[in-house]
Amino acid sequence: MDLRKTIGPLDNLIAFEAAARLMNFSRAAKELSVAQPAISRRILQMEAILGTALFERNGTKIRLTAAGSSFYGVVSATFETIERAAKALPRDDDGVVTLRVNVAAASLWLMPALGEFYSTFPDIRLHLVCVDELPEFGHGNFDLEIRFGTGDWPGLESHVLLKEEIYPVASPGFCRSHSISDLPSLGKAPLLQLANYTSPLMDWQLWLDHDSAPVVRRLTTYAMVLEAARFGHGVALGWHPYVRGFIETGELVRLPFKERTSSYREFLVVDPAKSRRYSVERTKEWIIALAARETAHGTSGSGR
Repeated sequence: MDLRKTIGPLDNLIAFEAAARLMNFSRAAKELSVAQPAISRRILQMEAILGTALFERNGTKIRLTAAGSSFYGVVSATFETIERAAKALPRDDDGVVTLRVNVAAASLWLMPALGEFYSTFPDIRLHLVCVDELPEFGHGNFDLEIRFGTGDWPGLESHVLLKEEIYPVASPGFCRSHSISDLPSLGKAPLLQLANYTSPLMDWQLWLDHDSAPVVRRLTTYAMVLEAARFGHGVALGWHPYVRGFIETGELVRLPFKERTSSYREFLVVDPAKSRRYSVERTKEWIIALAARETAHGTSGSGR
C-alpha cells in the first residue's frame, strides 16, 4: 500500500487534519510551523488527486464539505490510533522527571493540580525540588524548571506560563478593622513586604505616596507573605495566579486598586539535552496546558 498514490505526500494529510480540526488554515500553519500558503497548496494538491473538494472556501472562512467531513472522521480516528500506539511503545525512559520550582509556585499553583497529573500519567514519577533562591539553570540534574524572569536565557528552551499581574490583598478580618479605599489609607496600614524580589512591582514603595510612612513587615518567602495576609497581619501584594484561589474561597479580599503588570513572566524552562524524553515532553505539555487554563480565568476584575 502506498498512500502517496492516493493523497500525495503525507504532509498533505497532516495539513488536512490540522486545518479540519482547527477550521482555519492560518492556525493550522502556525501549529505546523509553516507558512499559510503551504497549507492551502497541500490541501489543493490532495483535492486534485482525490478528485473532490474537501473544503468550502469563503474568503478566509472555511468549512468541510460532506466528503471532507466524512474523510476527516476517518483521518482523525486513524491519527488517534497511531498516537495511542506510539505512546504504548517501550521506551528507553525510566519515567523520572525532576522539576525545579520555587516554593510559592509549587505550593500555591502547582500542588493543587498535581492530582490530575498523577492520574493522567501514572507511569511518570515527578520529583519536585523546591527552592527559594533559584541558581542558574544547569547547576544540578534537572529536567524542567519553573523560573521567573524575562525569558532571556540563551541556549535554553523556554515557554511562557503566567504573566505578572499584581494587586493588594488582605484578609476579610483585616479589611473589617482597617478602612482602605485609597493610597493615603493604604499607607497607614501594616504592609507585608517580600524581602527578596525580582520584579519592581513587588516593592510597596512603588504603590504608595512618597510621604507615606507605613509599618512594613518583611518576610523572606512569598508563601510566608500570603500566609501572613491570610492570618490578618497586613496587606500583601497578590500575584494573581497565586491568590485567585484564596479570593474565590473568601480567605483573601482584593482591595480597590487597579492591578499592575510588567514584562516579567513565569516560564517553564527545559534542558534541551533532555527535552526529547517522552516523560519530560508529556510533563512539559501538561504544565503548559495548566497555565493556559489559569490564564483563561483572567483577573478578578474588582480593581478600579
